[in-house]
Amino acid sequence: MTNVPRPLAGHRVLEVGGSLPVAAAAKLFSDYGADVIKMEPIGGASMRRLPPFPGDVPHLERGAWHVALDTGKRSVVVDIESASGRDVLDRLFAQTDLVLLHVADAVARELREGIRALATPPASVVLTAHGLDGPRSGYVENDTSLFAWTGRMRQHAIAGEEPLRYAPHVAEMQWAATASAAGAAALWARARGQPAREVEVSGVEALSGNVDTWFVAWEFLGVESPRVAGQSRTAYPAGCYRCADGYVVFAAAGQPFFTRLCEGIGHPELATDPRFADATQKPLHFDDFFAVLDPWLRSRTKHEIFTALQQFGVMVSPVLDASEVAGDAQAVVRQSFVEREIPGRGATLIAGPPFRMAGGWEAGPPPRLGEHTDDILRDLGYSTTERLALFRAGVTG
Repeated sequence: MTNVPRPLAGHRVLEVGGSLPVAAAAKLFSDYGADVIKMEPIGGASMRRLPPFPGDVPHLERGAWHVALDTGKRSVVVDIESASGRDVLDRLFAQTDLVLLHVADAVARELREGIRALATPPASVVLTAHGLDGPRSGYVENDTSLFAWTGRMRQHAIAGEEPLRYAPHVAEMQWAATASAAGAAALWARARGQPAREVEVSGVEALSGNVDTWFVAWEFLGVESPRVAGQSRTAYPAGCYRCADGYVVFAAAGQPFFTRLCEGIGHPELATDPRFADATQKPLHFDDFFAVLDPWLRSRTKHEIFTALQQFGVMVSPVLDASEVAGDAQAVVRQSFVEREIPGRGATLIAGPPFRMAGGWEAGPPPRLGEHTDDILRDLGYSTTERLALFRAGVTG
């Protein structure tokens, strides 16, 4: 299988916009074999400036998001706001199978008209915060405000406290995953002779329709489900509990898991104790049960707990932190993280393939800013004199 081409080999994808969501959406295509051209403005894409950086020293080639999301792409630097730059873009449109756009909504509509005018237009996916129509078309959002519009941030609130946000860029990465899936479907359809699809992926809609949304519960019940802080004193053990070196998470409140847990911690009699076996009494005796469970947990590490209780079929997992994920035994065997070079700074780890197929995935090095500009312009038919003129005029870089 080593000689089998990657599944998207032979396709060209054009990434326009310079943002983290469009870069993340395009990564799927480059890692699975497509020729992805990353069109960047003079000075480089905005996502190259996103921290963290090694040693906290900003650098356009060393940012974590650039290293992780621009794998295997080719970088062309063009000022598409100029007439000459727009000509370069139009030529690329004509030689592309799929365009991923994340630009101002007005610009997206204009570029889409240009794509439609081509004899053989590429498929296109426009990333837009709210959609290209409606009263909020044109609004610009960041990761936090995007999440706020979906209703999901409100549902992440602990009762009586302010709403919570996700970790940085999680909402944008979910949006990007939807755009990747839509783009793959549009590329598949075009490759089979169907008309080029025009896809809009609204960030708000992509997040609102995610499985994490609680809108369905609201629609059926007419109330928001409150999120209670701390450990449940009604259904237990369920949730996170401290141990010797961190936390474990249980889902062992119901049967048969509660009985299994009691056996696993060496107290099978607790499973038939009326204080815990009687559903009406159990909420009154959390402290009694925790007086037994807590010392048992705190005298053991999370992996010791996991190993011991797995033998009894208890639903429990260690809560890994960022320093532990790549070194987890399963991740090591599966090579879930791969090593890549940061220019001038040595090796780093990035996430491996999100799904597996023989010979399907390879994360190439991220491109240097404008590394492929001259090669791409030459392939588009620009002469040496024309390429020099574009550079001297500040149209390319």
